[in-house]
Amino acid sequence: MMPFNTLLIVPETDTVTDGNYRRIANILIEAGNTRVTLSHMDTLGLARSDVIAMGTSIDAPLVTDSPLPSTPRPVPLQSFDATWVLSLGNRHSFLDKIQLLNAAGEHTRIINSLTSLMHLKSKYLLNSNPSVFSHPETWASTDPDHLYDIVQSERGSFIVKPPALSMGRDVFLITPDDPNTKVILDTLTGPDHDQYCLLQRYIADIEQGEKRVLFAHGEPVGQYLRLPGPDHRTNIVQGASYEACDLTENERVLCRKIGAYLLVQGAEYVGMDLAYPWVIEFNVINPGGLLTIEELTGQDLTEDIVGPILAGC
Repeated sequence: MMPFNTLLIVPETDTVTDGNYRRIANILIEAGNTRVTLSHMDTLGLARSDVIAMGTSIDAPLVTDSPLPSTPRPVPLQSFDATWVLSLGNRHSFLDKIQLLNAAGEHTRIINSLTSLMHLKSKYLLNSNPSVFSHPETWASTDPDHLYDIVQSERGSFIVKPPALSMGRDVFLITPDDPNTKVILDTLTGPDHDQYCLLQRYIADIEQGEKRVLFAHGEPVGQYLRLPGPDHRTNIVQGASYEACDLTENERVLCRKIGAYLLVQGAEYVGMDLAYPWVIEFNVINPGGLLTIEELTGQDLTEDIVGPILAGC
């Protein structure tokens, strides 16, 4: 039986951290008959007709806080059965790297698919599929005056944020009467008003918490509840609290429907934020939750995630 070759594109670091890439790499190594190589997204390049990355072969399980092995060599992506993207690297070269991955896509299975990396990571797709998702009313523009007029005419409370950031960065709760509303919209659209800003109807249900649900190959495999911390955000890094939870039967039905949709999109390892029936957003790049679920329940879901995904390779 030929060895299965997997390239993990991981966040750039000199020291092993306990996260998705370490756990996925170790599961693959311990399973045997799998060769694992680590690389960073910003090392992608073109060498004649090959898309290459600077990769380091991993022969033994990675140990948290130990130095990350660093003897990289050029490796063609076409030599890997699967290329698992767990980091996008520098934002400014995002499109170049997507195009490079696309050029390699005929030769290696990319997890998650380029379609999902391009579109599910943003918030726009959620609004264009009302038959699949219940999503808060959302507007997007580079014009702060236009967004301000919407706030004034629609009334109520709104969330404003950039389309593609994560971990609760630059997410604000605004109201029509807040004197900072115009300033926040001006700031988010940039000094030249060339940055998109999302304006989203605030969902009061989130005050009761939202569930982070992990999907593997279209199936929900685990979840936990995040409760707002000192402000409106439910991001753990912003001080939110969290606890173990189950899915209700209605939530399970919805998750099965969404899981089937994700699989069609080629989104195989996904974190979804759910305040039923509202789908708030998806995380298709290095989804958080694996460590938190283990902390809360004692259950390591890595094998439940890796097994079904690579079985399709």
